[in-house]
Amino acid sequence: MSNSTTKSKLNKVLFLGAGPNDFGIQGENDAAIYQVLPELHGHGYQVFVVDDNPYSVALESVAATTFWEPLTVTNIKKIIKDHQIDAVAPLFGGHRALRLWNQILNEWHADDGQIPRTLGLNPAVLRESADITQLNQLLIDAGLPVIQSQVAKSQTEVNELMRSLSLPLVVRANNPVQSNTRQIVERLDDLEQVVDEVKSQSLLDEVLISKAINGMKEVSLEVLRDYRGNCLQVGASEDMDPIGIHTADSLSVSPVLTIQDRFMEQMRSYAFQVADLLQLQGALHLQFAVSEITGKIYIIKIAPYIDQMATRMALVTGYPMLLVAMYLSLGQALEDIELPHNFHPKTAMMEPMMDHIAVKLPVFPFGDLQASGVEVDRNLSSIQKSVGSTIGFGRTFIEALEKAIRSAHFNNRGFSPTYMEHISDDELIQQLIHPQDNRVLLFIEAIRRGYEVDELTELSHIDAFYFYQLKHLIALEQMVEAKIDDPNILQQAKQAGLSDGLIARFWHSDFQSIRRLARQNDIQPTYKALEPSAGEFPENAHQYYATFETEDESTPLGKDSILVVGSGAFRLGESASGGYATTIVLSELRRLQYHTVAMNNNSSDATLLPHISDKQYLEPLEISDVMAVVDKEQPQAIMVPGNRKKLIKVLEELGQRVLILPREKHLGSGPENHESEFSLNFFYDGVEVYPLIVGQHRAGEMRLLNQALDIKEDLNNLSLPSPGLYQIIWRADVNEWVHQIEIPDLSHDTWLRPVSYGQVAYLSKAMGIHFLRLIVRAMLDELTPRDWEMLQMISKNPPHVHQWMAKALTNYQLHLQPSGPIDTTRFEMGVRVVNDEQ
Repeated sequence: MSNSTTKSKLNKVLFLGAGPNDFGIQGENDAAIYQVLPELHGHGYQVFVVDDNPYSVALESVAATTFWEPLTVTNIKKIIKDHQIDAVAPLFGGHRALRLWNQILNEWHADDGQIPRTLGLNPAVLRESADITQLNQLLIDAGLPVIQSQVAKSQTEVNELMRSLSLPLVVRANNPVQSNTRQIVERLDDLEQVVDEVKSQSLLDEVLISKAINGMKEVSLEVLRDYRGNCLQVGASEDMDPIGIHTADSLSVSPVLTIQDRFMEQMRSYAFQVADLLQLQGALHLQFAVSEITGKIYIIKIAPYIDQMATRMALVTGYPMLLVAMYLSLGQALEDIELPHNFHPKTAMMEPMMDHIAVKLPVFPFGDLQASGVEVDRNLSSIQKSVGSTIGFGRTFIEALEKAIRSAHFNNRGFSPTYMEHISDDELIQQLIHPQDNRVLLFIEAIRRGYEVDELTELSHIDAFYFYQLKHLIALEQMVEAKIDDPNILQQAKQAGLSDGLIARFWHSDFQSIRRLARQNDIQPTYKALEPSAGEFPENAHQYYATFETEDESTPLGKDSILVVGSGAFRLGESASGGYATTIVLSELRRLQYHTVAMNNNSSDATLLPHISDKQYLEPLEISDVMAVVDKEQPQAIMVPGNRKKLIKVLEELGQRVLILPREKHLGSGPENHESEFSLNFFYDGVEVYPLIVGQHRAGEMRLLNQALDIKEDLNNLSLPSPGLYQIIWRADVNEWVHQIEIPDLSHDTWLRPVSYGQVAYLSKAMGIHFLRLIVRAMLDELTPRDWEMLQMISKNPPHVHQWMAKALTNYQLHLQPSGPIDTTRFEMGVRVVNDEQ
């Protein structure tokens, strides 16, 4: 009997969002939902989205009815009942949405009405997959290789288990409060403390204990399955670091470069078996531990939902992963899926091929926190410490690696050839044994000091392939340094991914001189398309990466285009809000019928969704890379975030028209516990100032005051650089929430700044006004009479707002072990909405 879901059987589909950004949640789920909404809407479905994240772009989609409210059982049930929802799609919201929907199903009562259909997974299987112990037993019963875990509720039970177990061990929470974190215990003295910490993360107050498998290789596979049981593999990646370091904190490479084919085939077979076992209709991410020496393979993670691996594989392969997963969840077979016209008719049922290398590099917050006086534990372990990642593309591993590193840092300082030359020999060997965030630089320095590949492999458990690659890089750097201004060497350096800025450091020159030398010798980048057939079938590709070959596959859009420079990797501070801002800007430009070109390198960012712009360059955001795209596309304007001061200066000096999205270089510190920070928020259209609303910010929370605006000063006398949202700030010794505040003399003890992207997102949703779209229209002189009328009306009568913005419940202590409190305004990870009736 077919379990397919057809259009005639359902009409109203509800997507559950992923909630606030956190460690391991960078906005990929929101981006996935945002991509599929217009597709479903175009096929006649009524689509609904609920999320509590102010930075959600899906909540601002015109293709859906949206609800910005806390993700609770009560709220979801009410939405389902009020809008007669036919089906719920929890898998696009990731593990949080999956667990929330499982909880709703468990708490569903007869008076709640008919239960909506669960798209993608059978409810019974969903319950099993949400319980680690049940899921493991399901796999064991099917004969699949997993590490068996034992459940313990107390220290006494743990001690009993130790009679049959030996160190090292993995301890993790059973039914965790948030995402699961594994802690590795290598010393018996640490066991009790680790068990207590992990138990506190469990809803059941239980831990799972299993044998650790440190040192094995870690490989991830992303597969799809339809209701008929047809499966295909979308992509795979391998971590450079072995098991024992969290996969998010490791450099990852696609396609897999160091694993023998027979092991890859076995993992592929296991992945398809798991997909069949779960009766999945959609996407599945599996992580494996592999030892080519012993021949052992273990399944260590099963994720039957959209996560960072899914969005990364969609980007690096060019395969329309998210659209296909959506159709599969609705009950379509792979061969029946009809994709948008820019794909080959049979793309959905073809396994993608890659003719390039993609390297994902983690981004850590250690340096920023250290600069603020907060020390953290920099040692990498099984608990994630990175807050974001970048991705580099190239024809070779070295080229992709160099570009990933440059993407992570905006400049070449972090990958300078002398960056680690001052580290002592003792420090070097300690970090080789106890890895930290500077892995690649450390290995390069070790090779320079004479460490052999075999030594490094033994110390790190990293495949020798990577050390031989780094040796090639060092040899190239030495050639570059020895042959100044040599065009042949410049060509080799550029082919290896070295930036103009880095070459300039070797040659004690500047990047403009390097650019001139390259032009004089016709050393220019060519751009290659990212598409799933690797050129076998005609595809209307619009995603490109740079390399230095003869054939260029990118054709300029024309002089009426606008280039938008993205925010890059998520970082503490304005992380996801930067991606939100860039995405909305691109959306508005397309609505205004401008041709759009986007530059970014973050696979979790909605900026790089295929439908959001006409063309995309997946490149570092260094000056030389941006200028290469400018030379190629000749856009009429370049839109740049205001914190990219150096890039803006260079572009303007070169005569480019730069549109600046107002943004401070660094977020300011939040108010102390005993005080409040008040803000008078206003909109500037390039000519006139429109006061909007007053905000109150206390530590960890922000509210908007429902009061009239009594302003004595003429705000039109302010000197403002460009259209945008701005605020005048003052602080007062007020440690409680107020309903209104007297606006002081704004010429004394106040300061002016652009409204942060995070607050722009909050103001937009709370006030029901798309401020970023207004800013874009103001920059391009396309504000309408209706826009001005609305701004004037708000200035006279600010709206009443009943939603607050509060910091998310991020566990900084677990992930970073900071030496002191972290300023969650300056180093924000995620935020959520709170309704005033709560």
